[in-house]
Amino acid sequence: MPQTLTGWILFAAIMASAMGTAATATKLIMMLRGRVAFDRRDIHAAYAFGVLLGLSTLLFLFVDSR
Repeated sequence: MPQTLTGWILFAAIMASAMGTAATATKLIMMLRGRVAFDRRDIHAAYAFGVLLGLSTLLFLFVDSR
């Protein structure tokens, strides 16, 4: 568990971006199956949430590794 304020902020960013990534990935899968209309913003949102997830995870490991 995080032991600093920075660690808790990064942990919250990881959780929020993981939920966003899961939601947009689900919508992209539904879009590929033809159940939802195509929207380019979903592709950009999935990319942005994925990048945020990766960066916040790496920063979290760097900040709170002991």
